[in-house]
Amino acid sequence: MQLAQDVERDVAAQDVIEGVSSLVRAVRCIEHRQLWPDAGLRRADASVLKVLAKGGEQRGGEIAGKLGVDASVVSRQLTALESDGLVSRRPDPADARVSLVQLTDAGRARLEALYAGYARQLRASLADWGDDEMAAAAAVLRRVASAVGQATAGAKYPN
Repeated sequence: MQLAQDVERDVAAQDVIEGVSSLVRAVRCIEHRQLWPDAGLRRADASVLKVLAKGGEQRGGEIAGKLGVDASVVSRQLTALESDGLVSRRPDPADARVSLVQLTDAGRARLEALYAGYARQLRASLADWGDDEMAAAAAVLRRVASAVGQATAGAKYPN
């Protein structure tokens, strides 16, 4: 009996995985076909800018931790973003060996334009959805992301 229940729960979990995967593929199609060519940003750069927009000024290592990537990856991205005028760096008063990074006005404007494009595309795609339905969908997606993130926070990946 327990095995049958576990199998049923696995089917439901697989349905969630497939739904999320389908959503990710659809969003990537929008990005590649319509948004990224005009944005002047790569997806990874937009992720760094989004972390800064949400969290304010912070160290590169903090950004890397939030994105789940190595600090050296973020360091290279920050160098490119700084040369494009989208972020600025200053020495950390607590440790001059480390820089604090913040989003510039140009970076914020570029990120806002990108997400405004996302919002227009999504609104057009879901034209028959009401605001309440969209809010409910967003809440469920955040709940799934939070639960999966918490469950995998301490997980170690094989090298």
